[in-house]
Amino acid sequence: MRGFWLFVHIIGFSLWLGGGLASMVAGVAAKSFSPENRLSAYRVLGAVQRILVGPGAVAVLLSGFILSTSYMQSGSVPGWLMLMMVAGSVAGILALALSVPTAAQLGRLQVDPSGELPESFAGLRKRLVLVASISGLLALVALCAGTVLRG
Repeated sequence: MRGFWLFVHIIGFSLWLGGGLASMVAGVAAKSFSPENRLSAYRVLGAVQRILVGPGAVAVLLSGFILSTSYMQSGSVPGWLMLMMVAGSVAGILALALSVPTAAQLGRLQVDPSGELPESFAGLRKRLVLVASISGLLALVALCAGTVLRG
């Protein structure tokens, strides 16, 4: 059964980080688009967050909890595992509580009557960039802890 949960953990992490990188590339590429096309790109970005990042983060958090129970029951949690659990948990909570909902809000925006981006666009985009960057960095810290520091 451990193999199954390890598989879920790796697939979830791939979806989460892959979706996050795709979102980052799409957001940067959309900067030069017209307002209507830019919002279309953010609709796709919102879908990527909802379909890949959200479920990937849930899979990682669930499988990580299940995989770590044997360590916690033994009372001996190695430092690399503690770092992975803390960084990964905070990253997952940020992704699920802030990143995915913010991307969904951006995906629902419409061009205002004058043909420009709505007023709320800039604030939502800044929030998404900040939160997704922090979440992604913490996810990479967790990945490094589980691979490089594990030894």
